[in-house]
Amino acid sequence: MSVLSVQRILVVVLVSFLLATPSAAQTGHVLNGIGAVNQSMAGAGTGHPLDASGALQWNPAGITALGSSQIQFSMELLKPTSEVTSSVSFPGKMSGSTESDAGISPIPSFGLVHQIEDSNWSWGIGAFGISGFGVDYREDASNPILMAPPNGFGAVYSQFQMLQLAPTAAYQMDENWSFGIAPTINWAQLAVDPMCGSPPDDANGDTVATYPSAAQADSSWGYGAQIGVFYSDAQSGWNFGASYKTKQDFQDFNWNSTDEIGNFRRLTLDLDFPAIASIGVGYSGFKDLELIADVRYIDYKNTDGFGEAKFNRDFSVNGFGWDSIFVLALGLQYQLSESFWVRAGYAYNENPIPDANSTFNLPAPAVIQHHASFGLSWALSNSSFLDLGYRHGFENSVEGQMGHPTMGKVPGSSVKNSLSTDSLLLGIRVNF
Repeated sequence: MSVLSVQRILVVVLVSFLLATPSAAQTGHVLNGIGAVNQSMAGAGTGHPLDASGALQWNPAGITALGSSQIQFSMELLKPTSEVTSSVSFPGKMSGSTESDAGISPIPSFGLVHQIEDSNWSWGIGAFGISGFGVDYREDASNPILMAPPNGFGAVYSQFQMLQLAPTAAYQMDENWSFGIAPTINWAQLAVDPMCGSPPDDANGDTVATYPSAAQADSSWGYGAQIGVFYSDAQSGWNFGASYKTKQDFQDFNWNSTDEIGNFRRLTLDLDFPAIASIGVGYSGFKDLELIADVRYIDYKNTDGFGEAKFNRDFSVNGFGWDSIFVLALGLQYQLSESFWVRAGYAYNENPIPDANSTFNLPAPAVIQHHASFGLSWALSNSSFLDLGYRHGFENSVEGQMGHPTMGKVPGSSVKNSLSTDSLLLGIRVNF
């Protein structure tokens, strides 16, 4: 495959991402898998890579174990279903529910691995949409949290999407052990309205302060790295892998906005991407069957932007208030024939959002904990494969007292955020 062909494919992937809409990701705001193969295994693959994208995302050392060079492209179409319900008991009992109008989100992924002939070195590059969230709630006079200010926030809109580029190198130290490293280069885009991370203003003097708008998306660059080790014992059928992806440090997001009477306001938000530690194991000792398990730790709590959820003295929101979480991913692949494979996966993660912080996560209700996935592959030739997948994130919710910038916790009130997701995936792999 020529360098020019690879460059053309990279351009298509990057354009696809730039045209993509925000997604509601599932393990917090981190996608629990990448591409049609890895997603159909519920994201398991740190210790037993099946495809280029899964290896590049979860363990750079795993690219030595693919058996050949490989290029891969996948597209995920993700449909979030989110709803907010709120109630108050004063001055009179009132409650209402509103569904988000957020639509289908396309999430592209690209992976390229080249195993150098007569060498222990392998290299690769991944370009993935790995994170996102988004809601689109209309102002709703029957839903207290979405009532017009000062009683509620009014209409709420958010969109966040993140692309990660991972140029990767791996070295096979002996017949069992490999080591890999990848610098990570990230691009993210964020829009949110109202922008509660900045203080409200009452520039028009009507005694009703309102939050400014950051509805025009701003983009930011971030940087980090990932390292990994991989162990394979061909005789026993056991594989093992471990990796650590550092926190991705982003430049601040900045928006040119206005106050209530049109005067210029500069809005700023510091939002990074959490560090992720993964370990995984795989077993292929059964005929035609491969079993894979991963455990992951996502460190939201120590990441800028996810700190304590509270209103500051200037009435701006301090952070999302997310907890760090553990993730368990299980997957199996069974080869039905020389040209047909089926897969199934299940993943569980702790909920990063405490019930008490429900109000603060209206723009990012990342509450799903259980995920099921299925997939299949069909060999189009000896070296090319068509991959299909489906994933469902089961509905979950958080519910707590309504928070108000001047009143604090509102007695006799509640805010409930609910989310479920469905995805269809299509991919092409070519070995060379």
